Amino acid sequence: MPSRRNIEQTYRTWSSPILLELKKREHQMAPFERQALENVLVERRLLDIGNPKGNERRAKTTTPD
Repeated sequence: MPSRRNIEQTYRTWSSPILLELKKREHQMAPFERQALENVLVERRLLDIGNPKGNERRAKTTTPD
């Protein structure tokens, strides 16, 4: 029997491309469907929304010369 970790990895491997394809077609969706898709993309971290509680920590920093 496959481990829970393997099951989760398989699920993510298959579902991420499908979710990203749906993102390309979101203009064809009803508003509530677009919101549901966005919620899933944010939860799965497939949509970069920055840091919701402050400044973006991943932003490029300038180095002193």
